[in-house]
Amino acid sequence: VASLEVFPKSAQIPLPDMKQQVVVIATFADGKTRDVTAEAFLESSLTDVVIVDKQGLATGLRRGEASLLARYEGAYAAATVVVMGDRSGFEWKDVPANNHLDELVYNKLKKIKVQPSELASDSDFIRRLYLDLLGVPPQPEEVRKFLADTRDTKVKRDEMIDRLIGSPEFVDHWTNKWADLLQVNRKFLGEEGAWAFRNWIRQSLSENQPYDQFVYQVLTASGSTLENPPASYYKVLRTPVDAMENTTQLFLAVRFSCNKCHDHPFERWTQDQYYNLSAYFAHVGRKASPDFAGKTLGGSAVEQALPAVEVIFDQGSGEVTHDRTGKVSPPKFPYTYPNAAAGEASRREQLARWITSKDNPYFAKSYVNRIWSYLLGVGVIEPIDDIRAGNPPSNPELLERLTADFIGSKFDVRELFREICKSRVYQQSIATNKWNKDDDANFSHAIARRLPAETLYDAVHVATGSTVRLPGVPAGFMASQLPDSGVELADGFLSLFGRPPRESACECERSTGVMLGQALNLVNGPTIAEAIADPTNRIAALVKTQPDDNKLVEELFMAILSRSPKPEETAAGVEAINAAKREYEGLAAELAKFEKEQLPARQAAWEKLQRTVAWTTLDVASATAASGAEAARQPDGSILFGAEPADKDRYTLLGATKLPGVTAIRVEALADASLPGGGPGRAPNGNFVLNELRLTAAAQDDLSAGKKIALKPADADFSQEGYPAAAAVDGDPKTGWAVVPNTGKSHVAIFETAEDVNFAAGAALSLVLDQEYGGGHAIGRLRISVTSAPRPVKLDKLPPAIAEILAVAADKRTPEQQAALATHYRSLDADYVRLSAMLAQSKTAHEQYRLQGAQDLTWALLNSPAFLFNR
Repeated sequence: VASLEVFPKSAQIPLPDMKQQVVVIATFADGKTRDVTAEAFLESSLTDVVIVDKQGLATGLRRGEASLLARYEGAYAAATVVVMGDRSGFEWKDVPANNHLDELVYNKLKKIKVQPSELASDSDFIRRLYLDLLGVPPQPEEVRKFLADTRDTKVKRDEMIDRLIGSPEFVDHWTNKWADLLQVNRKFLGEEGAWAFRNWIRQSLSENQPYDQFVYQVLTASGSTLENPPASYYKVLRTPVDAMENTTQLFLAVRFSCNKCHDHPFERWTQDQYYNLSAYFAHVGRKASPDFAGKTLGGSAVEQALPAVEVIFDQGSGEVTHDRTGKVSPPKFPYTYPNAAAGEASRREQLARWITSKDNPYFAKSYVNRIWSYLLGVGVIEPIDDIRAGNPPSNPELLERLTADFIGSKFDVRELFREICKSRVYQQSIATNKWNKDDDANFSHAIARRLPAETLYDAVHVATGSTVRLPGVPAGFMASQLPDSGVELADGFLSLFGRPPRESACECERSTGVMLGQALNLVNGPTIAEAIADPTNRIAALVKTQPDDNKLVEELFMAILSRSPKPEETAAGVEAINAAKREYEGLAAELAKFEKEQLPARQAAWEKLQRTVAWTTLDVASATAASGAEAARQPDGSILFGAEPADKDRYTLLGATKLPGVTAIRVEALADASLPGGGPGRAPNGNFVLNELRLTAAAQDDLSAGKKIALKPADADFSQEGYPAAAAVDGDPKTGWAVVPNTGKSHVAIFETAEDVNFAAGAALSLVLDQEYGGGHAIGRLRISVTSAPRPVKLDKLPPAIAEILAVAADKRTPEQQAALATHYRSLDADYVRLSAMLAQSKTAHEQYRLQGAQDLTWALLNSPAFLFNR
């Protein structure tokens, strides 16, 4: 079989469920032809649009467009089938064509009954053009100047296209793209090598080097990877098969990797051709540069380190062995054409001439399809790096004309950009109409695409006017100017938004989808927040210089979205700018109302619930320590024990009280400067452990009839973890009350009596304090008090000054006491505390309410699809 064809080449099925017979014709080497439909294999590229049976009968299922691939005896061919669907009422309305590309697109649209969209507005066009060509949005003054230009739309748009193409920003943006494709990566090249390769790419694009010369120079580069940076191509691709697979996919859009292990399942490429083509890279030699001896990259326990800088050369030897046959595969091209490279040159030169020839059917075609896809959002062939018979172009005439024009311009890349951008097709609106809303493959309307990672990062900073601060490079250095993916932000912004790692030439490495992590980063990530908060940015300057809120909103919209706001957007923007002011005023009014209407009643109710316990200091008649430590009475009724070197100790205190019905005992362990660590214990760190507290009571007129009184815990101001106050009355001498790490401070614990201690003539009390922990962990200074207050007896946690005020009748308090009591209560009222905190926080914003409002509006606009996509 010499060739295969499918007829009709472009079929139309009027409605779903209708059918179209397809015929497969084989042409043989002797020139004869035969219908091989029944023997050929036929399949549809979109089985939800068209299905085809073994006899070649295609059935339409829904409106759409699909390819039918035919395979027979190693030959392949394809045809397009369009299922029209119901187009009742469709009437083609002529639209003006800017150039011949428009005519070819509209011929197809007219045929499939699709009406193209209107032109994009001037503001949409200028933003799209800047983002697509330069990777940054236009400045507001550029937008205003363009919108104010009253010349013919085509004239002023053509002029802007000519001005932007070739500008420094254009060169930086497309340098970054080519650095992706050529895998400029310090992982492979080192930092110095990555910078050198990137700078070479930039220089080539700056000089508008013809595309064929650019590729030829990459493929044939020899010498030091620093002195002749395109030689780095072979530092990255280190084996003949890797170099061949990458080269064919990148420069021809042919995926030769699919025929490595067997003949290509959907194309004419064979396994033999895989190794024949790889042989052209077999003579590439590499050696360490003597100028950088000893410097290496990478290396691990399983991978040998590589020289940091290498010299690439043609060594004149080396072959590729066919994996299946085990034989050496000679260099041979998989297809030929007139004026193919002569065989006397080096293998790489032969290959480079063959690839970059104007007669190579894939070279120019693959590049124009790539650029068309970058600018229109979808290729004429999609995926753009997979040209094959089974993946035909959606508009063959358009692709052929683009290819012919590119070759005719002698591979002038900038001319290709001009041709595409000046077309009406490129300049169409994303807004659809009734007839094209379901079209996403025939260029009837613009396709909004999320900004690539570097473009998004740069656009945020250009729009806000904030200073770009990327790690490892000078301030103001744009993301598009970075050498590789080795420079990253702390929040991983660039990687998160799909910057490729540059480890292959596949377009699939870069992601422009939308994920939850990206949304969260945009909402509360540091990249957006820091750009907005930059005190030297455009927002802060506008707030200072533009007192009119309406004009401030206008300026922000123009800077961020490259257009003026609609009336309703202006109103919403002004509301946002004044939101902090209104919030503060509202909170102040709410707090004032709360203070007037609710707070007094709440305070009065709280006062009624407060009950201070009246404690009487026990008059200690006798205090002894088992260790012999001296007990010295203090003026405040406390006892200070001398610091005798005792390991353990037991205190016995004897006293009397006239209080009837004693309900609780209060033990105060008091801090004292004379004690280690300030006390209140005698341990070196100021701690103590009270293991057991025992109480015996007797009538003062009959001391012989003493009675043990059980104690139970009621409350304590602080207890060490694992040493609660309750442990001092649990009957277990191994447990106790301690206060680490709160030493150097006084502490108090209350223990209720299990029964009231009630003797008519008064009670004689005996308290024993066992301190068995050892290491001197005895209380250094203590005071014992008793009370007959009603149960339950709780620790009085009010500050002494407040307790004193509460002991005074409400109508007897001085204004100072009333103010102090009100201040204390307000610190306890949860609603008052909450409202006061909100007002205090709002006050800070209120003082700069216009700046905060402008920042909030900016944040909202940056998070809108209108900014995140290249509308």
